[in-house]
Amino acid sequence: MGVRFLKLTLGAIDMALLSSGWAQPSKIIEVASIKPSRQAIAESNLDSVRGKLTATNITVRYLIRLAYGVKDYQIERAPAWIDSEQYDVVAKSANTTTAGLEEEQSMVRELLADRFQLTTHRDTKQMAVYSLVVDKSGPKLTPHNDGTGARTRRACGHLAGTRLTMDVFATVLSRELESDVLNRTALPDKYDLQLDWAPDSGPCHVVADSQDSPAPADPSGLPAIYAALPQQLGLRLESSKAPVEMLVIDRVERPSGN
Repeated sequence: MGVRFLKLTLGAIDMALLSSGWAQPSKIIEVASIKPSRQAIAESNLDSVRGKLTATNITVRYLIRLAYGVKDYQIERAPAWIDSEQYDVVAKSANTTTAGLEEEQSMVRELLADRFQLTTHRDTKQMAVYSLVVDKSGPKLTPHNDGTGARTRRACGHLAGTRLTMDVFATVLSRELESDVLNRTALPDKYDLQLDWAPDSGPCHVVADSQDSPAPADPSGLPAIYAALPQQLGLRLESSKAPVEMLVIDRVERPSGN
């Protein structure tokens, strides 16, 4: 299921994975409406402008990922319906000024706690992870330190980034690999980059952050992502094990009435 971000760009979401806390929500929502989605299309939309959050055809798993800045493999004890049932959500904050990402995440945490009765706790699990390091051939990256804002564009077997730090790039890779990727490059700058690879067998997970996102390129003849990284970017992945923080679901219910 593709999710199109209107205000919350993918780059901003990836930054949230690096910095968001798991604090309990404060009371900031003034009005909220949650209804089962009747949309005929598969695409989901999420928009957040001036204290109003609107989501269409969204799953509870996606809301949890956004609220807590976690990836799918970090969510434990999740019932199946949080992936299969989709909702239309409108929530309005008492603060109508332009909200930052932390406040938007706090809104979603409050919504999940009040309307879905979500309670969680943190745990740590030893898991297989990757370390992103510089290949012996040296980095093949284009520095781009002027300007502000990171941007990523993803399609099946394709990733393009503008002004990405290696921390953000490692986080984006973790989404593709469904495993934590730790930045061990020691590269200090922001970079423009493009990576093309042959995806593993199975459905592609396509996420777009704008309506003009590129169509997936033909992956025929491209290397696997592990070979593409050193060939195209001068980086490589090393396997290891490390403690990974998990979000354990203690309780989650279908939403209460409006």
